[in-house]
Amino acid sequence: MTRFRARGLNPDSLLLLSLIAVAALLRFSGRHWVAGDFSVFIQPWSRYIAAHGYFAALSDNFADYNVPYLYLLTLLTWLHTHTSISLLYLVKGLSMVFDVVLAYYAARIVGLRWADRRIAALGGLVVLLLPTVVINSSYWAQCDSIYTAFTVAGLYYLLRDRLWLSMLFFGLAIAFKLQAIFVFPLLLVLLLAGRIKLRHLTVIPAVYLTLAIPAWLAGRPLRDLVLIYADQSAEYQALSKHAPTLFAFIKPAAGVLPYFRSAGVLFTAAAVLVLAYVVVLRRIPLDRLRIVLLATTYSILVPFLLPGMHERYFMQAEVLTVIAALYLPRKLWPVPLLVQVASLMCYVPYFLDPKHPKNPMPEPVNYQLLAVLMLAALLITGANLLRPDQPAPPRTEPAVPPRPEPAAPPRTEPAARPVPEQRSPETTVAVLQPPVVI
Repeated sequence: MTRFRARGLNPDSLLLLSLIAVAALLRFSGRHWVAGDFSVFIQPWSRYIAAHGYFAALSDNFADYNVPYLYLLTLLTWLHTHTSISLLYLVKGLSMVFDVVLAYYAARIVGLRWADRRIAALGGLVVLLLPTVVINSSYWAQCDSIYTAFTVAGLYYLLRDRLWLSMLFFGLAIAFKLQAIFVFPLLLVLLLAGRIKLRHLTVIPAVYLTLAIPAWLAGRPLRDLVLIYADQSAEYQALSKHAPTLFAFIKPAAGVLPYFRSAGVLFTAAAVLVLAYVVVLRRIPLDRLRIVLLATTYSILVPFLLPGMHERYFMQAEVLTVIAALYLPRKLWPVPLLVQVASLMCYVPYFLDPKHPKNPMPEPVNYQLLAVLMLAALLITGANLLRPDQPAPPRTEPAVPPRPEPAAPPRTEPAARPVPEQRSPETTVAVLQPPVVI
């Protein structure tokens, strides 16, 4: 350390720059990977946009994503058409930009707990280096980092009591993807506890409708824009799409799948309301620690119980568990590891493709075991949330070396005052003399 500083180098800055370089190289290494979702969905959507007049194409229902992402895809398509930049690079680059935004707000939330900037930077770098975050953006060209970045930004401003700005970011999150709703029960609890008002929540649908206006002006029916998520809910009928959820243990016959889907949705709603009731009834103080823990608990609970989940739908849980672990490192350090292993292992089939004829092998992932890991993470987080004696951690200031105290001047004693002489009391004697006669 002394040698680094003697050469004018800061070891902390060198480590920070080195880890940022590693994160960039990890993403650069996946630039050529063409995932199935890109070739089957995003690329055909881009071709449709280019063939139908770019913005004018938004009047048609040609994609199963909401229109805010299609606005960005339209811009990327125009750039791809008028430049030599590959569409694959543009789509991945967009997601990588939001990886940085996601890491930035994660670091800001950690900074609300620790005043030491190194710990806040650690939180952002861990999020930036999470394997699932790297794979999602730079390999799969998915957009999950976009809505997750908006969700984490909304949580940050919520913790700072900037409620209007917080609701703006939550509105942006759900406008980009419905999966942002997994954290929204937190807002219900805060509403019941009186921490936010109903007028604050009106910002969320206002943002959603405002972002739908350009597509409506292009000719898209307003009904389609408002109910796009309701129409998409029946798109996937499977109880689980390679996700570590409760339905890894349930394999019903095809004829009864709709009943299990309905029961799963209702059971999830009941679990959300019960947790909200317990938090409000027990008067758990909703300080910054509890708000982070509550958001983290819901980010695991909701996708764990809902049917039709993909492995990518735990993106918010992967990020929030890192933040929560840095708020309570001694108690929650296993949680991000459990969630990351459970999520990452569910990505494996997309790279191995066990059903490919040239790669005949059994299913490489035990989804039941991974569901147990996810359940363990949920229980640990929920238990720490509901602990009645959980102290709210104060914001810890960084250690500052003690400054040397200046030498005190020699203390001179004041000159002693002369003590008045103590006289012994005198006795007065009265002498009686005879009167003098003249």
